[in-house]
Amino acid sequence: MYEEGIFTKKVLLWLFRLKIIPNDLNLYYLSLTHRSFAHQINKDSRGNEQLEFLGDSVLSFIITTYLVGKYGNYSEGKLAKIRSYLIKKSTLALYALEINLSEYVLLSENEEMCNGRKKESIIADCFEAFISAVYLDKGIDFTKKWFLDLYKPFIEESIKSPEMFDYKTKLQEIIQSKGMDLVKYKLASSEGPDHDKMFHSVAMIKDEIIGIGSGKSKKESEQLAAKNALDNYIK
Repeated sequence: MYEEGIFTKKVLLWLFRLKIIPNDLNLYYLSLTHRSFAHQINKDSRGNEQLEFLGDSVLSFIITTYLVGKYGNYSEGKLAKIRSYLIKKSTLALYALEINLSEYVLLSENEEMCNGRKKESIIADCFEAFISAVYLDKGIDFTKKWFLDLYKPFIEESIKSPEMFDYKTKLQEIIQSKGMDLVKYKLASSEGPDHDKMFHSVAMIKDEIIGIGSGKSKKESEQLAAKNALDNYIK
């Protein structure tokens, strides 16, 4: 595919920095080839789409194996929710950003003009294709270790985030078991520009505030208000 030239050296240096010594460099080239670029060479080519398809399963397997191994006490529903978060497009784009993958993606001139390197969907799909290339080239054991060595801190931080826990439901279940009135949530205030707003909510039973919380969305602030109530009000 590409055996010589600046791009070859650039990709090789990048892989070495990522601690990947490739056996088949063409696999990595293909993983970086968006269909828009491939169509310029062969209108029937799908670029990295098959690798992307395989990479989705490889990544899901790695993350699921890790979660079951470390968080086997969690319910299947909770594990599924965590896994879903860790393999959604926006998260995949964050993985790609961590390794500067967008810099090496091959795009058509039209996609370049349309800021394709900044499109979440393109970068996320290319990351899945890249994971697939690592797997096909180096095997599952290497791929799993490489991925977890790099992203385990992010995974652990994500698992602890309010988004992973439904504190509102847990609080409501406890309140109901005690025969108390339903919890209601109220937005107390918000501040900051639209792109970086902070919301402040309170959890209330009748007119009594039992929890307060602040977050980047109204939903997050309510979840944290429920968590605050669980931590300090409900015994």
